[in-house]
Amino acid sequence: MISWPHAEPVPQLETNGVHVWAWDLDCPPLDSDWSVLSNEETLRARRFVYPVDRDRYVRAHATMRTLLGGYLGIEAARINFSTHAYGKPQFEPAPGAPSIHFNLTHSNNIAALAISRDYLLGIDVERIRPIDSDIAEHHFSAHELLILGGLPASLWLAGFYRCWTSKEALLKGEGMGLNLPLDGFDVEVHPDRPAALLGVTPPTNISLAWSLIELQPADGFAGTLAVHDPAKTFRRTSLQCYFLSR
Repeated sequence: MISWPHAEPVPQLETNGVHVWAWDLDCPPLDSDWSVLSNEETLRARRFVYPVDRDRYVRAHATMRTLLGGYLGIEAARINFSTHAYGKPQFEPAPGAPSIHFNLTHSNNIAALAISRDYLLGIDVERIRPIDSDIAEHHFSAHELLILGGLPASLWLAGFYRCWTSKEALLKGEGMGLNLPLDGFDVEVHPDRPAALLGVTPPTNISLAWSLIELQPADGFAGTLAVHDPAKTFRRTSLQCYFLSR
């Protein structure tokens, strides 16, 4: 299992490296967190009905900006984002400035951010809680349901979250969201086997060049990182994970 040491931003991001940061969203946001948000982010934050959701949103986006700013060497408030046709956020660099790939996820009180200079990324983290089997039956492929149904009861929930977070990480990496059917590709379900993309069913258009890595940023959470690596230059030893102390 990957360790998550505490670290101060930002370590050196090597060529062909990937960093993943996780942090607690239930630390109340500071004035400095609000100050780095864009006008659009600030307006969205103020539209939340419940203060806990507002504060978690502010913590997630302010910390993402601070981390990215550290890697890019620019002020967090000056970072500009854009979205492509299906809504995936991406960094909009100034002419001649370095670029970076990233993807943010959050569930309950935990957020995680994947960062690389070289690879497209997708990441999903979910708080583990009881799940109705109907969810799997409506979203998983026939092969995945076969494997999931064959697991002992003690492993069923772990198998569900292995499958779910792998699929979500892939969809986020592809930038297609729910515009691709979840049952159009197969991922590894068994929690005792390495996470992997096993196959794609036409006409689903997902690249087979994705590597999947299991993540556990905090107790009671499951996650998967997807790294797009068509040239096969990524090594799992190049992945570094950190947990922010605040």
